[in-house]
Amino acid sequence: MKRLLYIFTSITVVILSLTSCVSVKAIYKPPIVDNSPLEYSKVINKPFDEVWDALINYSASTFFGIENFEKDSGLLTLSFGASNPQDYVTGGHWKADVVYGMNELHFDGDYVEYLSLHQNGKLTGKMNIVVKKINDSSTQVIVNARYVFSSVVIDAKGRTQSNTWSFNTGACQELAVTNATKGTQPTRTICPTYKAENAILNALE
Repeated sequence: MKRLLYIFTSITVVILSLTSCVSVKAIYKPPIVDNSPLEYSKVINKPFDEVWDALINYSASTFFGIENFEKDSGLLTLSFGASNPQDYVTGGHWKADVVYGMNELHFDGDYVEYLSLHQNGKLTGKMNIVVKKINDSSTQVIVNARYVFSSVVIDAKGRTQSNTWSFNTGACQELAVTNATKGTQPTRTICPTYKAENAILNALE
């Protein structure tokens, strides 16, 4: 019910902004993210079999869904979604102050969180984890996720405006959004926070 209220509020703001006197002030700063391989690749000082078993056990106990696993090739594929996308991807800093009549909307935080609260932002993805034997006592683990984050808003004419960012671990995507707030740059960038990748790697140590 709370989420529906947020979506309704967002839609109302868009409609009113196009049909009545509205004061809108917004500031956007893109994210600064360390895309170093150290965020998603690690050598574990344990044998391959021990690392593989730990990976399967950990994955089965989390919100990740196991889609496929092949021990001989050392490949595990997971699917995931999140009710709190801002934990796993970041859109940088977004500050917005909207006043329309007697109503006000104020937000100061991560852009992804704003979209999640006010524009039906959703995150889905898949993760490929490769486990490689280095020698009898050490194993390399590489985590590569494919992130898809989308948002939807309805304009005053009832038209749906959507934006979708798709990017992999180690990269970001800059997108020219369809509904950029007047006075702000037209593009928005979303990147991984590496929380998902680090959760996997840390669980194997």
